Amino acid sequence: MRLTNPGKVLWPEPGYTKRDLHDYYTAVADRLLPQLAGRPLTLKRHNAGVDREGFLQKNLPDSAPDFVGRHRVWTPASRREVAYALADDVEVLRWFAQQNAVELHPWFSRVDRPDRADTVAFDLDPEQGSVPPAHAALWVREVLDELGLACLVKTSGKRGLHVYLPVERRYTFGELRGFALAVCRACADRHPDDLTVEMRKADRGGRLLLDWSRPGPAQTLAAAWSPRAHPAGTVSMPLAWEEVDERLDPTAFTLATAPGRPDRWAAPPDPQRIEGARTALAEAGYPAVDRSPRARTTPR
Repeated sequence: MRLTNPGKVLWPEPGYTKRDLHDYYTAVADRLLPQLAGRPLTLKRHNAGVDREGFLQKNLPDSAPDFVGRHRVWTPASRREVAYALADDVEVLRWFAQQNAVELHPWFSRVDRPDRADTVAFDLDPEQGSVPPAHAALWVREVLDELGLACLVKTSGKRGLHVYLPVERRYTFGELRGFALAVCRACADRHPDDLTVEMRKADRGGRLLLDWSRPGPAQTLAAAWSPRAHPAGTVSMPLAWEEVDERLDPTAFTLATAPGRPDRWAAPPDPQRIEGARTALAEAGYPAVDRSPRARTTPR
């Protein structure tokens, strides 16, 4: 595929170009594609660079090449069919670069069972002056460890961190959402001055938000290894837990530095069941009540 206008600057601060994006996708394809395979994608495109307004693209145009897979979904709210992109090989990633797609946001479920997620994601969203997200990530891990559950961690590519819990594809979104809230409440109650589960910003009181709302139809976060529309040209970087401390600098992981990193998620935990953890949480006063979500339209 021919790359047009390869010298177009997409990240003005470090000077990263469209060619740099293309080369980054090529270099990390072996690590990025496993995070995307079989998952419908929302693309974030910045045709004029990340310092200008971009837009989210869910629906592939008819002009998209045939080698880009589609997952077609009828959306009652807009009364139309949406064709989500699928990325299963490096040529699709290179086409994303041609489209100035600087962020890739996959679903937490796959096309063969779109109503059953295989991941519970905890989005650790800091406020200005709040506790470092590294502390919050370690506290969430502590709760999950006590529940007998293994988890992964990555940078968001911006200020926060994401904790991912692999689960078996047997639970509804409402079950997973209620479970995530119970975990976050248990964690926040241990650190009430630093953490909150309140979604309204006005209710957070300067505390870091443990966002438990990710489980849901068509909800997303930026993929591990996805670039971000951050002025520094950052990447959402998988981490080893040993790297998570208050010295962690998410801006150190960029299009230039990330390809030289090993894949800290190369051997993820097996998918896990949560029945025992739900029982333990309920006994501790944190029942995992089914919270069936509505579809979210804006990726984070």
